[in-house]
Amino acid sequence: MPVGHLVNHMTGLVGSQGIGFDYVLGSGGVYVQSESANLTARVLVAPCEVRGLAAVAEKVELANGPIPARLFEAGLRWFRDEPRTERLFAVRWDGGAYRPVVPPQEGTASSLEYLPPAGVVAEFHSHGTFRAFFSKTDDEDEQGFRIYGVVGRLDTDRPELSLRVGVYGHFAPVEWSQVFGGPQPSVRLMAEGPDSAPDKQPATKR
Repeated sequence: MPVGHLVNHMTGLVGSQGIGFDYVLGSGGVYVQSESANLTARVLVAPCEVRGLAAVAEKVELANGPIPARLFEAGLRWFRDEPRTERLFAVRWDGGAYRPVVPPQEGTASSLEYLPPAGVVAEFHSHGTFRAFFSKTDDEDEQGFRIYGVVGRLDTDRPELSLRVGVYGHFAPVEWSQVFGGPQPSVRLMAEGPDSAPDKQPATKR
């Protein structure tokens, strides 16, 4: 089955695993987990108290180590070259190192059309001068298993950055240190939540 269902009893996990991802019920609620050659993630998607079950720990791990911060910095410079145009780049593990990927794309101030890159570990796009938030369109598009990022306020001295892990349509925020190796560049890391609501939502189409 593509989707598995597991229950974390005090004596261990019981149930069937899926080839795509699993839902795991533990004492803290329902989690979703998946694993690939490059990424392992388990995140809480429906918190609640379930008495009699064992706890489940959240985790986000890159199998080949953190992505070098210089790759993101290069992508950020490319975003800032055209601060009013939406752009996208990704990162792929080629068997020996992380490499940047720039797919064919066409962007405007409020839209971006691109050929989705396959086999990538992380994917980042810009929102131009808008805030760094994941729009409804982003949620609909970002249905894979990878790290996702959005950069905004590119017309300022300190652009904004939002990061999350996506597990086939389920999302959870992640920290800079969970994704990158190296110091954080001059960007403001945003938390996705009520306080990060956009001033205006771009009509992004992918």
